[in-house]
Amino acid sequence: MRSFADAFRGICDCLRTERNMRFHLVACCYVLFFAFRMELGRLEMGCLFLAIGLVMGAEALNTAIEKLCDFTQKSRNPLIGKVKDMAAGGVLLCAVSAALCGVWILFRPRLLKEFLSLWKEPLTAILFLLSLLIAFLFVFLGPQRLKSRNQK
Repeated sequence: MRSFADAFRGICDCLRTERNMRFHLVACCYVLFFAFRMELGRLEMGCLFLAIGLVMGAEALNTAIEKLCDFTQKSRNPLIGKVKDMAAGGVLLCAVSAALCGVWILFRPRLLKEFLSLWKEPLTAILFLLSLLIAFLFVFLGPQRLKSRNQK
């Protein structure tokens, strides 16, 4: 149980401090929202879950590598810079692969139909727009900045 608690604390730290991790989380939520509305099959949903896990895991590992590099080398070092670039490149490869997987699975006429159905009911449209605003604030301001602004 302690290992799970440590892992969840690490995930929470990533979400709290890393904008890219928050962006990936928000993107995953919207992908899954539309995937469930489209009633995809088990294999398609499995592929989406695998792609999501790949990107989120890669982002967490990239963050860990960056933090470790920053801890071990306080001054600017070209080799540390290369290590960080390689880790970021790994995340980019995973994210591009996941995006292609998502496009391959989700882009069909049904997706447009589901998207347009959100705008038929005013309440649904307002809630969807509100979710986009909250997602934007979560990604770009993050829990740290929102918390510190409320304390001032």
